[in-house]
Amino acid sequence: MLLYGILGLIVVGASWCLIGIVLGRAPKEGIDARIVQLCSGFVSVAASLALAAFFLPPAPCPHRALFAVCATYFLGGAFDCVGMLAMSAGMQRGPNGIVWAIMQSAPVFPFIVGILFFNVAPSPPRLLGLAAILAALCCFAASKDNSGGAGRGWRFFALLALAVIAVQQNLTALPSYYDEARQISPVVRTMSTSLGSLTVVVVNIAFGLARDYGGTSRIFAAFLKPRLWLYVLGIQFFSLIFSYTLFYPGIDILAKAGAGAVSYPLMVGSCIVSFTLYAMLVLKEKASRIQIAALALCLLGLACLCFQAPPTNRPSPVRDAIHQILFGR
Repeated sequence: MLLYGILGLIVVGASWCLIGIVLGRAPKEGIDARIVQLCSGFVSVAASLALAAFFLPPAPCPHRALFAVCATYFLGGAFDCVGMLAMSAGMQRGPNGIVWAIMQSAPVFPFIVGILFFNVAPSPPRLLGLAAILAALCCFAASKDNSGGAGRGWRFFALLALAVIAVQQNLTALPSYYDEARQISPVVRTMSTSLGSLTVVVVNIAFGLARDYGGTSRIFAAFLKPRLWLYVLGIQFFSLIFSYTLFYPGIDILAKAGAGAVSYPLMVGSCIVSFTLYAMLVLKEKASRIQIAALALCLLGLACLCFQAPPTNRPSPVRDAIHQILFGR
C-alpha cells in the first residue's frame, strides 16, 4: 500500500503540469485563463456533488466531524487560489523563476509540521531528499533570465504566495493524520476543496470580467468557444480521477504509515521533473547545465523521500488539540 501511495502522488505531481500547459496555451488562442479556471471549478464541484449525492453511502462519521473536515478542505482550496493569485502578481512585477521557486519551497512547512507534531521521523534520507528538491528549485530560479523587468513589490507577493501556500498545504494534509477523516470519501474531499477554490475565483474575476469584456453578450460569447471546453474537460478528466483515486488516498496512506510530511515534497519534485522534461522534449527548449543539475537533484530528492522510516510515536499536545477541535473528543 505504501508503494501505491508514493507512486500515486508522483503521478499527481506530474499531472499538475497539464494545468500549467493549458493556462500557458489558452491566452495565445484568445481564451481568457480566468474563464478556464472558472469553468474548471464549476465542472469539478458539479461532478463531485453528483457522485456524492447519487453514488456514495452516508459518511461513516458524525456530522460534526464531516463538517469540520470539509471546512478544512474548503479553506485549503480557498488558500490555494489566493496563493496562485499572489504568485501571478509577483511574476507580473518581478523575476518569474525566483517567484516560482520561492512559492514552490512551501512543502518545507508541512514537512516540519509533520515532524514536530505528527510523529513523522526526520530520517537522514528524508532530510536529504527535501534538501535536494529545495536545491533544485534554487537551480531552477538561477537558470531563468532575471535580468530585466523587475518592478516594485514582487518580493512581497512572492513571500505572500509562500506563506499562503504553506498554510494551504498544511490544511490539505492535516485531516489525513486522523482515522476519522480518512473514512471520508475522496469525492467529498475533492468537492470541498474545489468549492473553496471556486469561491475565491468567482469573487476575484467577476468584476474583472465585467470590466474587461464590457457587456453581457461579450462575456456570454467567451463561454461558447469549443476550445475552452476542450481545455476544461481535458484538465478535469485527469484532475478528478487522480483526486478520487490517487491524491487523497495517497496522502492518507503516507500519513497512516508515518510519512505524511513527505507527500507535498514528493508531488512538487515530480512536477518539476515532469515540466522540465516537457520543456526539453515537447517544446524543444535547450537545457542548460544548471537545468540538468536541477533535474538530477529532483530525481535524487524523489528517491530519498521514498525511503520508509518508522514513526516516532511520541506524545503531541498540538495533535491532540487539533483532534479535539475537529472531532470533539
